[in-house]
Amino acid sequence: MTGKITIIRRVRAFEKLGAPKGQEFWPATMKVMGIDLLTPEAQLDRIPATGPVVLVANHPHGLVDGMILADLIGRKRPDYRILTRALLTGIDESAAQYMIPVPFPHESEAQRKMVEMRDKAMSHLKAGGLIALFPSGVVAAAKTAFGPAVEAEWNVFTAKMIRTSGATILPLNFPGSNSRWYQIANRISPILRQGLLLHEVAHAFDKPQAPVIGHPILPEDWKEASASPRQFMADLREHVLSLKDNPDARFMSRP
Repeated sequence: MTGKITIIRRVRAFEKLGAPKGQEFWPATMKVMGIDLLTPEAQLDRIPATGPVVLVANHPHGLVDGMILADLIGRKRPDYRILTRALLTGIDESAAQYMIPVPFPHESEAQRKMVEMRDKAMSHLKAGGLIALFPSGVVAAAKTAFGPAVEAEWNVFTAKMIRTSGATILPLNFPGSNSRWYQIANRISPILRQGLLLHEVAHAFDKPQAPVIGHPILPEDWKEASASPRQFMADLREHVLSLKDNPDARFMSRP
């Protein structure tokens, strides 16, 4: 049910590739998983080549979202870091260097680890790098067992990171959602939900993904909106979700 057998088979196929290291780890992973990334080159060109960038994305799937980001961003610039749960940092060490672990709230010393994570992210932006994150902090889930998956509200920490760094914002939309089994499990038990995350990785095998990269939002275009952090995040969340149907949409904050 959890997809472990399917994943083990793919791991063995990955090992036959000679265990690629560093950035090459990510496209090799996509190949073994059978995930074709269909994002147009014109959208990839929207990734700023230099300077501090905060990439914000919705989070419909879980682990796969972070892996896809690593492949896509790495095609255009090497100086990126992705804020992700520690589950995705326990991989090849040379590939894990692109990740900054985000602690789970129940972890021991979670508060200290959270401060450390924020310091690392801000230092990377100060050095002119790119930080990618999922401002919701959780995978999108249905509010009822058979309802549609809903992206959670975005954390205002992201607004603080953007304002402090003066970075350009890059919005990205992941279409799709996890399986109905996941949505049902989410309503029953957090433990059952976590147990199905591996199933969702296997569920993503051999299916194309087409993340939508929006137009960069320059500091002069978000400065006024950032004065109200909570509304700023609500507007940015809405903009990212709108990219699914309108990839060329421009960010517009509420007056």
